[in-house]
Amino acid sequence: MKGCTFCSIVEGAIPASIVYDSADCLGFLDISPINRGQTIVVPRRHVASFTALSPGDTTQLGDAVQRVARALKQRLPGCVSIALSLADGAEAGQDVPHVHFHVIPRYAGDSFGWRRFGQPTSRSELDLIAKILRIV
Repeated sequence: MKGCTFCSIVEGAIPASIVYDSADCLGFLDISPINRGQTIVVPRRHVASFTALSPGDTTQLGDAVQRVARALKQRLPGCVSIALSLADGAEAGQDVPHVHFHVIPRYAGDSFGWRRFGQPTSRSELDLIAKILRIV
């Protein structure tokens, strides 16, 4: 898609340090990583929203993310864990409107962490929401 940074990377118009390359997905190093080795994994085809991906797309993307995560843990000295991040929409923090996962290597004492901002919720409220959302 014209004007999409990640599409430009997929097309080779913007340089990137590629770590994963398949017919369907591309993984490249983040230019502003939280930790050394942070990789962004995208579908080659432009899709703005995670919820707009087909089941086949999600399978291919999930496989690519898992392969990148495995490589980070196996090949980067000190990488002991992986954090995944996906924002679906601007309000969720998605800066580039092209589906992408951040695969973030975690190192002991790296001081990066998710902060919990939620509020305890009653069981009755949780059950009500679950009933509304239940997928059968």
